[in-house]
Amino acid sequence: MKLTPTRIKSLTRPGFYTDGLTLYLCVEPKSPRGTQSKHWVQRVVIRQAGGPGRRVDIGLGGWPLVSLTEAREQAHANRIMARRGEDPRPTIAARKAVPTFAEACAATEGALTGRSRETRQSALDRYAGRLMDRPVDQIGREDVLRTLTPIWTDKPNMARKLRGWIRCALAWAVGHGHVETNMADVIEGALPKVATDAKHHEAVPYGDVPNVLRMVNESDGSESVKACLAFAILTAVRSGEAREATWNEIDLQAAQWTIPAARMKARQDHVVPLSDAAVGILTALKGDPDDDGPIFPGRKPGKPISRAAMSHLLERLIGKAGTVHGFRSSFRDWAGEETNAARETMEHCLAHRVGNAVEQAYARGSLLAKRRVLMQAWADFATGRATSTVVQFRAG
Repeated sequence: MKLTPTRIKSLTRPGFYTDGLTLYLCVEPKSPRGTQSKHWVQRVVIRQAGGPGRRVDIGLGGWPLVSLTEAREQAHANRIMARRGEDPRPTIAARKAVPTFAEACAATEGALTGRSRETRQSALDRYAGRLMDRPVDQIGREDVLRTLTPIWTDKPNMARKLRGWIRCALAWAVGHGHVETNMADVIEGALPKVATDAKHHEAVPYGDVPNVLRMVNESDGSESVKACLAFAILTAVRSGEAREATWNEIDLQAAQWTIPAARMKARQDHVVPLSDAAVGILTALKGDPDDDGPIFPGRKPGKPISRAAMSHLLERLIGKAGTVHGFRSSFRDWAGEETNAARETMEHCLAHRVGNAVEQAYARGSLLAKRRVLMQAWADFATGRATSTVVQFRAG
C-alpha cells in the first residue's frame, strides 16, 4: 500500500514501510525521551553488463524535512540512473562543493522553531563553533559527541536544542546527498543520562506584578529595555517575540500587534490585542508605522535589545525571584484565580494550542474580542488601575 502524508505521520511501529517500487520509509525505535525519527531509504539494483546487477541502499534524508513528494521524485531519478548502469549515489568526484555545517544550518533556518535566529546563531557559535566551518561530510559521530557531551548534563535544555539543530542541518545534508548518515541520530546510547525532573521558569506571584512593573518604570535602566520589559509583561508574550517586534507589525488604530509565523513557536501568525497601557508605551516611543526596524533597539544599529539586557535589568530589581518568561505564568495564574474567563481564552492569549488535532481543526477562531477584554483587565491590574478583583465575562 502506497504511503500518504497522513499515514506517515501515524506510523510508530519500527520497521520499513514501502511506497512501492524501490522507496521505503524507515521508522526508528523511540528514544528514551519518547522521540522517534523517520527517514527515507531507496533500494535499487544497478545493472551490470553480463552480470546480475548490484543492489545498493541510498539514504534520501529524514522526514518531514524531505517530504513524500520530494522522496518520490529523487527515487524516480535514481531508478533511471540505475537502469543505465550508473550508481546514483553521490561520489566525492561528483560533489564539487560540499557545504559547511554553517551553510547547512542557514539552509534549514526556515524549518526551525523556538528561539530567535540571532539567539540560535549565538548558541551555535558558542557551543558548536568547532563544526561551523567544517564540510558536512567531515563531521563524524565523535565530533557531534564532543560538541554535546560537555553541556549534556549541566545544561540539558540547551543541549537538547543544540542536538535538534545539528540533526536538522545534517538531515538536510543527507537529503541533498552530501552525507549518507545523520550523525546526530546515531549517538543516543553514548550520551550520559539526564534527570528528567521538569524545571519551570521562576515566576513572580501575580499579586506582586504591579509592584514589579512600577519598579521597572522607575529604574535607571535604558529606556528601550524598560519599555520592552514592561511591554512583554503587559502582553504576556515570550521574551524574543517582544524584543524582535518591528513597527510594521503594529496597528495602533486597531490596537493590535500581528506577530508573523516565522517568529512564533507554533509557526502560525499570532494577533495580540493591545491594552491601553501597551498602546501608551508604543505611542511614547514615536515610531514610524512603515518601518521594519526594531521597536526596542539595542546598542547595535538596526538590531533589537538582547535577551540578556532584559534579564539583567529584572535581576537587578528582584534578584532570582522571577524571569521574563515567568510573567506568562503570572498572567495565567491571575487569569485563572481572578477572572471567570474560559480556559481556551487564557491559552489563546499565551499562543498555546488547545485540544487535540481534531479539536484544533474545528476550533479555528482566535477569540480576539474575548482576549482583548482579558488583556485589558490584566493591564489594568498590572498598572494598578483595576477597580474590582474578579473580572466577569459574558457567557457565550
